[in-house]
Amino acid sequence: MAPSRWWPRSESGREAAGLVLGLGLGVALWWALAARVGPLLLPTPVAVLDAIWTERSRLLLACTSTASAAGVGLLAAALLGVTLASASWWSRGVASLILPYVTLLQVLPIVAIAPLLVVWLGYGTGVATVTALIAAFYPVYASTGTGLRAPGANLTDLLRLYGASRAHELWLLRLPSALPSLMAGLRTAGGLSVIGAIVGEFVGSNGQPPTLGFLVLYGARSARPDLAFAAISGAAALALGVQAGVRLLERRTIGRWYGR
Repeated sequence: MAPSRWWPRSESGREAAGLVLGLGLGVALWWALAARVGPLLLPTPVAVLDAIWTERSRLLLACTSTASAAGVGLLAAALLGVTLASASWWSRGVASLILPYVTLLQVLPIVAIAPLLVVWLGYGTGVATVTALIAAFYPVYASTGTGLRAPGANLTDLLRLYGASRAHELWLLRLPSALPSLMAGLRTAGGLSVIGAIVGEFVGSNGQPPTLGFLVLYGARSARPDLAFAAISGAAALALGVQAGVRLLERRTIGRWYGR
């Protein structure tokens, strides 16, 4: 069946068209719901756009602050996750040693630990950075661990036949083979890092500097749902930006080998 004339032929064009179509359908549904429930419960897209324009300076500072916390947390989670996954592959003793702590980070409710982080770290970006790290760590760790165990016995036997050490096996075979799985984990961790940062800002931000989490709570408590939704829109834009950045990194690094 021949493709439609109006639908892009390239893969990147189809992705962009699908994104625009999905956003258009979402906005249409949002507008219909807002018309039924009223502006105090659900502001219209026009009201949110007006709030974005009116509060653009404060929203820009908030996006910058939240993006900084989420970015640092994601980077720390990536480094820690890859390091601990590699150490777990290297030694079963290390894997058994860190397993309880990894499991704890996986099931730890960030909302419960965030008030304690405020006590330990005080108000500021430190709380949001740590909660972003906690939220993003496990997907990176689990995906890297899965990728490290992906190569078959024939490849590992070939390396050993040539006298490769265990360090050579990790560096030349295991880590390159884990890259596709790692990139998938980073895509998940990127969105979770933004969520984790905002949850940390719910309790760890006093509005100086403004953050997206603070603006969401401020808008909800001051009967300004348009401002709250404007801040939520900023968080969604940050998450999409992280996803796009990881996809770009994936294509520039391993795309030619894995057809991405």
